[in-house]
Amino acid sequence: MRNPYFVAALLLAACSTSVDRNEVRDAGVTPAPVIAAERSFAARALEIGWVQAFREYAAADGQLVGPAGLVNAQENLALLGDDGGRDLFWAPVFAGIARSGDIGFTTGPVSFDADRAPAIQYFTVWRLQADGSWKWIYDGGPGAVAEPGPYLAESAAPQMLPVARGGAGAAAAAVAQVCAIEDSANTAAALRDHLATGAHVYRPGQTRGFGGADAAARMIFPNGEVNYRRLRAEGSAAGDMVFTLGEASWESEGASRQGFFARIWQFQAQGWVIVYDQLIMPRPRPN
Repeated sequence: MRNPYFVAALLLAACSTSVDRNEVRDAGVTPAPVIAAERSFAARALEIGWVQAFREYAAADGQLVGPAGLVNAQENLALLGDDGGRDLFWAPVFAGIARSGDIGFTTGPVSFDADRAPAIQYFTVWRLQADGSWKWIYDGGPGAVAEPGPYLAESAAPQMLPVARGGAGAAAAAVAQVCAIEDSANTAAALRDHLATGAHVYRPGQTRGFGGADAAARMIFPNGEVNYRRLRAEGSAAGDMVFTLGEASWESEGASRQGFFARIWQFQAQGWVIVYDQLIMPRPRPN
């Protein structure tokens, strides 16, 4: 089955002049390329099995995380044989892309059976490659969530995050700014103040938080003291989108818990805001 614990990240450094935040967005830039890549990825899984499809679409520096922690995706997938399954299905319902067209993401429900009953939620971060293809640098999700569906027909357009109107400078500058925010607001309660108006927030076992009070409530689940340690970050060339991920830790029922987070920041008129946030809470190993 599709492992819900895929994570990856990359620090991208570059240098250029800053972009005016009031600049009109680039004409023709939409999330269509990452939507198409996700649908092609899902179709290949039905054709050749999920293991081989994941190998084909994972970037060389893609990573995944599971009970053993972070590993290189390609190296880990090379150890897996074809399980024979051809009924893994997923489809995007929400997508976004940087104005420079080099980083994007999609999310939506996943099923493990021929009836396509939604079971978990996926999240994929895509990066444009030098040869013009798209490869994922992170693939995973919060796992089982309440009400992960519904699917959209291929003819239906997913909800799309509006493309940023400008950026905060080069990729390195954008990453530095976002990292500074995360370092100073390093708990769930503090980061809640940085949610975008229509932010998507996912927590295992919970319904999706979409904007307003719902997103704010999900952000502090299981509690407002969830602490984050960033492991990797990547910014778009336009300086308008940054992907961060890392470890999360908190106390629950007198015990220390650990999971992982994945987050998309976008540069909007008011500055950097979180447009997507998820917490991965691996199941404890049996004694």
